Amino acid sequence: MPTLQPIRAAVVGGGAFGECHLKTLASMPDVELVGLYTLEQDRGRELCDHYGGKCCSSLDELAADPSIDLVTIATPEDAHFESFKVLAEHGKAIYVEKPLATTLGEAGEMLELSRSITAMSGHCLRFESRLAQVFAQREQLGRLRHLSFRNKRRHREKAVYGRVHPAYALFCHDIELSNALAGEPFKRVCALETRFSEGQVDAMNILIEYPGGATSSIEGGWLLPSQAAVAENDRFSIDFEAGTFEIALPNMSFSFLDSDGFRFFNQQYEHSVYGMEFGALRSAFEYLVGCLRNGTRPEISTIEDGYHAVRVIEAALESARSDRWIEGD
Repeated sequence: MPTLQPIRAAVVGGGAFGECHLKTLASMPDVELVGLYTLEQDRGRELCDHYGGKCCSSLDELAADPSIDLVTIATPEDAHFESFKVLAEHGKAIYVEKPLATTLGEAGEMLELSRSITAMSGHCLRFESRLAQVFAQREQLGRLRHLSFRNKRRHREKAVYGRVHPAYALFCHDIELSNALAGEPFKRVCALETRFSEGQVDAMNILIEYPGGATSSIEGGWLLPSQAAVAENDRFSIDFEAGTFEIALPNMSFSFLDSDGFRFFNQQYEHSVYGMEFGALRSAFEYLVGCLRNGTRPEISTIEDGYHAVRVIEAALESARSDRWIEGD
């Protein structure tokens, strides 16, 4: 059989998520990591020395390279639009981290730009193995009744991820999952905010109603004490006519006990096995690479899915400001 040429990939963004993208792409046998662009050029050269590829001096240089097939965007949340626009205009296939954008206007422009390219939004929890089983059984489960999401993070992480509202930083995954399982745009949304420290909102509660009668409640924020042992404490409950799924992240009955207490490891997002990266992000990248190979458009975690998640977030923010339900139309 003829050997397939590797998909040549690059990353925009050299922070923690950017390195996660680099590490995952570099471990995929049918992908060749060839480039990186980040504002911090010294950091970029260090990352390229470690994972491979060339550190580009500008976004335009990376976008104009005709040998690059696929680019993943892992910049800060409010900087996705600029990179997406430049890369889409150069015809690149794109994976853009969640949230798609932090304004509905930018999300709408990205949706229009995506119509002529192969692109995915970064809601990789659609590829988390347990949630993927829920979607695989969806047609046999009957009517969706209610979804409940509780997401808690360490308060010290607010110093970084509090650069945007927790609805964008934490809840966009849950909102996208709610929309996908409901299979329809939201009917109305209401939300409350919690503040107990300076700066950005600390926490939020969101209630979503869908035309078919299903509801979704989402709550959480920077609520955990600033300790080292537990980085996240998430629980999902998904109620169908046929039964209920209960999912806890990251607890997989795998822990480490030391002087700081119990530590839990999230093996469902990214984890290394002898230098190979696995988990939901790897599965999402594999899916997009498969779409490129087959000449098909992604049907999971699409740009349209990301756009509708931003619609719900914007409605929730408006509800919190105005103290009223926000209608979907």
